[in-house]
Amino acid sequence: MIRLLSIARFTLCLVLSSGVILQGCASTGTSEADVKTGMYLDATLEFVVEYPLQWSKDRRLIFGRREGEVRWTPPDDTKTLLRIKSYVPKQQALHIEQQIDQALQEFVGLEVSTKELVTLPAGEAWHVTGHTAQVHADIYLLLRAGRCYSIDLTAPPDHVGTYKEVMDRITLSFQIMP
Repeated sequence: MIRLLSIARFTLCLVLSSGVILQGCASTGTSEADVKTGMYLDATLEFVVEYPLQWSKDRRLIFGRREGEVRWTPPDDTKTLLRIKSYVPKQQALHIEQQIDQALQEFVGLEVSTKELVTLPAGEAWHVTGHTAQVHADIYLLLRAGRCYSIDLTAPPDHVGTYKEVMDRITLSFQIMP
């Protein structure tokens, strides 16, 4: 009788733990299962990020400075660009709104739809979305005293939904190196 009770308890524990494990596996699946990712570490630009392995990469550094950007483009879609830019702010004493405006200057003709302060694993960031005549822009600005970062995805308006999960994965994996 005691042995039968032990077997019943063991079976119950096994069933419950299997349910918990399977539920955890189901919640980690994504609809973009085909997108394989790897980790990219850039000691010069001082960041680590997860990126789509099948996307082509282009690293651009400013000669003589520890500034630059890394660009990724998806296969067969040259109009979409994912970019991480690392730079030293030009003027340290600028107000936050001036820093945001300065960072957004390179997006010529950008009509801002939203601008909000969000918390990412790497810290507080300004999330700005908007559009120009040709593209939709999804931008995260991590403005720090010694080094600033811009993570942005620009894509034709009809492609934005295709890359939303990739952009979310990138921004959540982004870390600033100490």
